[in-house]
Amino acid sequence: MSGLPEFERVKHITLTPGMKLIVMSDMHRGDGSGADDFAQNSLIYRCALEYYLEKGFTYIELGDAEELWENENFDQIYITHTPVYELLAKFHDPDPEKTRYIKAWGNHDLYWKDNEAIYQSLFPGIRIHEAVILNDSILMIHGHQADPMCSGPVAAVSQFFVNHFWTEFQHLGAKDPTRAATNPGLCNEVDVHLHKWATRNNRGITAVIAGHTHRAVFENLSLSEIHLQTIRFKTIDVEPLEAKRDPRYYNTGSCVHPLSITGLEISFDDKIRYRLIKWHCDADRNMLGVKRVVL
Repeated sequence: MSGLPEFERVKHITLTPGMKLIVMSDMHRGDGSGADDFAQNSLIYRCALEYYLEKGFTYIELGDAEELWENENFDQIYITHTPVYELLAKFHDPDPEKTRYIKAWGNHDLYWKDNEAIYQSLFPGIRIHEAVILNDSILMIHGHQADPMCSGPVAAVSQFFVNHFWTEFQHLGAKDPTRAATNPGLCNEVDVHLHKWATRNNRGITAVIAGHTHRAVFENLSLSEIHLQTIRFKTIDVEPLEAKRDPRYYNTGSCVHPLSITGLEISFDDKIRYRLIKWHCDADRNMLGVKRVVL
């Protein structure tokens, strides 16, 4: 975990003036059962995709889009979430130079690494990558590569547990111990590794954007730290937090937060600009109102 590893099937993108990206991860689209963490946010997610489609964004899906540890095949996931895939198809173009849909695998959908042809039957010509690199300097990966529970030989044990036992435990309200998202200590450890990869490498990588932990991070600050910085009471010293800001590590969060999803918008004009975004139900409007908020 100490050095930046080699990645398979890397997609290189050169940002051009006016280009806009939205990066999301960790949808964990499932079969529509009680174990499908994505189902509650499907409408919010679709509203977000429609917005980004209309605004001309390129959509980057940064791993764990499909929950293929808990589900043995993709068929039922597609049947359950057909409206989502119909929207994704509007971003896609068979010409890799024109497509606005870029997909990377994570640990829960590592299946695509060796079964890309199945996804290509829906999205002709699409390639599924392990990593995406912007301007030869910004690395985008799912992030499980920095998690000892979800990469290497241990990953097979974690997958066996989830595939054979986890669904029943989940129905009883248990939390998956193999996920960094439910283990704050492991989440911190993964963040530290990913930040080190951005700051200690000899490959010209100057920033890392990841998912996996389900915890949104902007300029190396978690959302809780960002919210704390907005407090202006004299009894709270916010200077140390401000000093921690570091534009070399970002995390998209996930699409399985309670009735909300997060993502990272990237735009390029005179320079690269980042915005951490939250989409959620707006109770002030109505139950179906969905609101976009810059965090």
